[in-house]
Amino acid sequence: MLWWALEEIRIQRTGRNARYTQVVLELAWNAGPDSDPSLAAELLAVGLPKASQLWPPIGSVVLVAPGAGAHPGVQPALDTVREQWPGADVRVVGETVAALTGANLDPEPAACVVVHLDAVHTSVALVAGREVVASGLATGGARGLADAVIGHVREEHGLDLGLEVAWSAVVHGGAFAPSPTVPGPLSVHGSPITDGGPRPRRPAEVTLSPTEPRAVVAPAYQPVVDLVARVLRDAPPDTARQATAGGLLLTGPHPPGAEDHLTEHTGLPAHRVTEPRNGFEHPQVLRDGVARLLAENPPTPVIDDERTERFRQLIADWARSPSDVDQDAYAPEELALLEALRLLPGRPNTDDR
Repeated sequence: MLWWALEEIRIQRTGRNARYTQVVLELAWNAGPDSDPSLAAELLAVGLPKASQLWPPIGSVVLVAPGAGAHPGVQPALDTVREQWPGADVRVVGETVAALTGANLDPEPAACVVVHLDAVHTSVALVAGREVVASGLATGGARGLADAVIGHVREEHGLDLGLEVAWSAVVHGGAFAPSPTVPGPLSVHGSPITDGGPRPRRPAEVTLSPTEPRAVVAPAYQPVVDLVARVLRDAPPDTARQATAGGLLLTGPHPPGAEDHLTEHTGLPAHRVTEPRNGFEHPQVLRDGVARLLAENPPTPVIDDERTERFRQLIADWARSPSDVDQDAYAPEELALLEALRLLPGRPNTDDR
């Protein structure tokens, strides 16, 4: 059973054409009173080039965030992107808009309610014409569902579970629909709790009754149900009627049967986009949505061709004869590129660059 990354910010380099690199930064955390809204900006300024081994020049940067521009980390990140890469084409995309676009529905509904579940939150938005009309954010996400199972098993069975085991119980416990892979009662393994604390060296097993997963997961999922109803109430009546016809679009790792559960409580038909295997680590529907949006409206960065050619010549010089090149003759940005490409002296000259 795979567990997905719980980092609050995810970065990816989506590709490189002949002239520039495209970067996507997903701002996925729930900003609270103790959250630093400049976290994404700091990552861009300090950790992004090294972590992602980006190839200059950076021509396109897409920030994907719950609530798009309303996300508190967007503006600091925008300022940093424009400072570091002034020629880049910079865009901000709402998380639910990216999810709807990535779902690639044919035909795409005129309006619908998108319910995107992440590890730490759920974005719900009424999207019409790829514009967010009304939206909201529920905290908890998939991890919140797993934590609900952990709390229940600790209290009722005296067993401490890991996140992966707890999420497996959410998926296979039959909370909203019978599990296709675990037909009988679900057994979970963990560490018995004694003297107020877990003892990880003594594994134990308990069997959950068929009613336990639903009794635990349904209340933890209730904020999502309530948020769908609130978003429909907040939208203009005509648009809400359009969304009622378009129904619900569920993206992300919702528990099996969540679409039927939402239909039962809201009366709206629901369509679910199943993530592929690698969707747990990097939600594929968001990546596909960004790719489609960029394909429909290609970036138009301002690329300094003379500077780009200098980078190409720099790589060629070092690859040909690194010992004959004076490091002091190059700017820090150029040396950082050589470091990322493993071309500096003392580093292996790999063939996969």
